[in-house]
Formats: sequence, structure tokens, C-alpha cells
Amino acid sequence: MRIFNLFSGRRLGLCAALLLGFPILVSAAPSDDPDILARRGQQKPPQTASAPPTMTLSQPAGGWTSAMQITVAGTCSDPAADPIIVNINGVRYYVRNANGSFARAFPAAKGKNTVIAECANSAGAAKVSTTVDAVISPIPLKVVLTSDTDGVYTDLHIYEPDNSHVYWADTNSASGGIFFLNQNGDNFDQPGYGPYLYVHPAPPVGVFRIDSNYWPGGAVQHTLANLDIILDEGLPTESRRRIQKPLARPGETKTFAYVVIQGNRQPAKIYVPGQDAERDMPAEVKEYIKHEPVREGEDGGEEIAYLSPQDETALRQAATNVALLQAKKLSPLWEPKQRDCAGLVRFAYRTALEQRDAERTAKIGIPAKLNLPSLSEQARQLFPQYPQIWQTGLDKGKPRFGHFADAETLIGYNFRLKSRELESARSGDLLVYQKPLQNDEPYHLMLFAAGRSENLAVYHNGAQGDEAQVRVVRISELLESPDPVWIPRAENPYFLGVYEWNRLRPQNA
Repeated sequence: MRIFNLFSGRRLGLCAALLLGFPILVSAAPSDDPDILARRGQQKPPQTASAPPTMTLSQPAGGWTSAMQITVAGTCSDPAADPIIVNINGVRYYVRNANGSFARAFPAAKGKNTVIAECANSAGAAKVSTTVDAVISPIPLKVVLTSDTDGVYTDLHIYEPDNSHVYWADTNSASGGIFFLNQNGDNFDQPGYGPYLYVHPAPPVGVFRIDSNYWPGGAVQHTLANLDIILDEGLPTESRRRIQKPLARPGETKTFAYVVIQGNRQPAKIYVPGQDAERDMPAEVKEYIKHEPVREGEDGGEEIAYLSPQDETALRQAATNVALLQAKKLSPLWEPKQRDCAGLVRFAYRTALEQRDAERTAKIGIPAKLNLPSLSEQARQLFPQYPQIWQTGLDKGKPRFGHFADAETLIGYNFRLKSRELESARSGDLLVYQKPLQNDEPYHLMLFAAGRSENLAVYHNGAQGDEAQVRVVRISELLESPDPVWIPRAENPYFLGVYEWNRLRPQNA
């Protein structure tokens, strides 16, 4: 069995379509669950235009500037052509089209800055461009954070080597860092695309930690956050690193990167957790993590109750066997509209957790010879609204549970990252992949199955109708995939890692 890269750029539904061995791309039906729809938001209806737009650029007027930011402003004749795309020296930004006009300040680079603005509708596009020279000093450390979704906050948080926390509510940096508020005219800290900007003209030796705190505005889907780290900008030693991460859980904070500033003119080091291999983590970062400050938005919360070791063993075995059985014969109790990669996880875990007698087992379609151990009543009592076992969000800071959770909600609220290393996987754990640039729902989930002659992964291919299938692939074949997207190694940026249910006690607890 071989694996092909079958993403063509179409936007898909609940799970990224993964079809192993068959070059067909189809779309899974989106969720109709009210909780998920309310959190996800609705897509804007397409707008039909009779003529291409026209565009003017009032700022920058060209010439030169001594400021660290360049204001880009102008008009677009079609107020529905939203957002406006601004490209500065090859870096893409978004800005709102507010009734036909736009204005936004963006980071300037030392020297020549080529500014291109574009607005487009269904009939065509309009572009205008100009150049401006920024007469500014080289910048040893610059951090730029943007979002691909309007109406959300992806707040930038910088922890400096002395543990000073620099962010929108406290922009004072004792060491000399400069934090630019997410500002548009006289308004600041607005939800939207950004950018959020931090520069340091003389960064002190030590570790900088760069976080993003996510808050969607109203019913907004997940966003893709883009972090650009530029070192020694304007010097021959200039280097750049772009980091992209999906943000889904309201209030969640993710550490995007650690930057190690070294003395004696040694080059700085960047470490990206979740993308760079743990073995490549700089010693300074390892030491920093032992004492790192609490992230914005973190709190102790309520202590979560875990399954007993006996119930954990039973759950892992039962969920894995149920999932593998679907590859041979689909259960009639697995609702057809729920059949996708996340639906397989939900069905396997729900079936493993429920109380079953012989009649129920027969209805599920489980053969008598298949070992499907039962969990205790205490296991079901861990869930306040059983059988609503999936957390779907928060109500006034308290978990909200439901029957349905799509792939994004499963890994955002119900499964935690266990490791980026495949060796940590046990039966019932998830192998999680993401393709954020090509899909509204970028995640794909596989269940790991151990204890056979070879380790396996079982998954739904994301298709509907006659093409829909639950398939099983050997882990050894995944590791040799000709398409690097599906190789479950820490070096693969599309492989998010091994995730385990957060009702299982962490191994290091």
C-alpha cells in the first residue's frame, strides 16, 4: 500500500480528506451541530461583481521615512472586496476594507521597501505599488504576528530574559524592547489580521519566549497564526523564520518559539516547540523551561478526574478494536452522516465507554469472539452529562459537554499533545496531522493500534458516498511514504504529534 498526496487546494469539511491508494479527492459534509456551528461561524456568501475594482494608494507617497512602521492607506471602488492584500518585500498582510477605504501601519525594513496593495472581486483585481526607503538602524530582533482570520484576537506576548512580560496591556520593557500596539488610526487592540509588532534594538543575552493568546470574536472559526522572527535585519547576517500554527480553543495560549540571544557576537538560536526535534532543543531553552513563567490565560482550573489504570487499559483495547472492526464491516449504529476521521474517534471511544450486554454488542455489530473489555461504572461517572462525553467549549469558564465534536474540537479540548515522537504512541492514541493553508478544517486524525505483528494506524478517508472507507495502514508504510506530509516523524511540520485523551493520567504525572 502506498500513500499519495491528494490535496488539490479545495476546501474540505470536517477532516482533511486522506485517501491512501486511490487518487480521488472528495469533500466531507460539514457539521450541523449547533454548538460547533456557533463556535465555527458561517462562511460569507459569495459576491458577484459586474466589473473589476479600481484602486488608489494615498500612503505611502514614496520617498523616505525614519519610522519603524509604514502606513499603507488608500481606496478600493468595491467596498465588498474584502480583505485588501498588502505585500511588503514579499511578506503578505491583510487589512480590512472599511466601506471602500483602508489604512494600516506595517513593519518597515531597513532600506528599500516595495509596497504592493491589491483588492479583488469576482470580475478581476486591481493593484497599485510604490517604494519607500526606511532610514532606520539595523534591528537585531524583530517579531511580527499576523492572523489569517478577521474578527479574532491573536495577542502577542513576549517574555524577556528577566521574565518581564511585554504585551498589549503592559508595553513597558525595562531592557529597551519596543512593543507596537495593534493600532489602526486612533484605535488600538482591535480584533483582526494584525500585525502585532515587537522590536528590540539591543536584546539582552538570554531566552526570549514568544506566545500567542487566542480569543475569537463572536462565532468565528479557528485561525492560522503567522509568526515571523527576523534576526539582524538590515545586516549581511540577516535571517528569517516563519512559524505557522492553527489556533482553535478560545483563551488558549501557545508558545510559538524561543529565541536564545548569545553573547560575544554569536548568532542567535531559534527553537520552535512542536516543529523542531526535541533533541535539537538548545541547552539554554531546556534550563529556561524548568523555571519558565506562567503563560497568559493559564490557570489551575478544576482538577480533572482520570480513568483508573484498569479502565484505561480496557478503554485503549476496546476503542482500538472497535475502530479496526469498522475497516471490515461498518457498524449500523455508526450514523452515516457522522462518518469521517473525527467520527471514527467519537464512535470508537463512545462505544468503548458505554455499558454493553450481549444484545447491545450484537446491535453494534461486534462478533462474540472479539475481545471488547468493559469499563467500570465509575469511569462513566467522570462525565457530568454522560453520555455527552466531549467538551465542546466553555460557559462562563466552565466546561460545556456535548455528543458531537469535530476534529478541531477533539484536539482543542479533549486530547492533549503527548509527544512529537511516534515511539510514545499506545493503542487508542491519535496521530494528528494538519494542512492549514489548504483547508477550512485542516486536521486529520488516525488511531494508533499496537499489540499486533506490526503497529497499525486506522482512519476514515474523509470521503462521502461510495468512496467513503475506513482503512488500515502499517506504521512502517507511513514512515516510508513517498509523500512526506504523512510521515509521522517530529521533523515533519504537518505531523502535529501523538495525542492522548485527557481523561487518561499523563505518563509523567
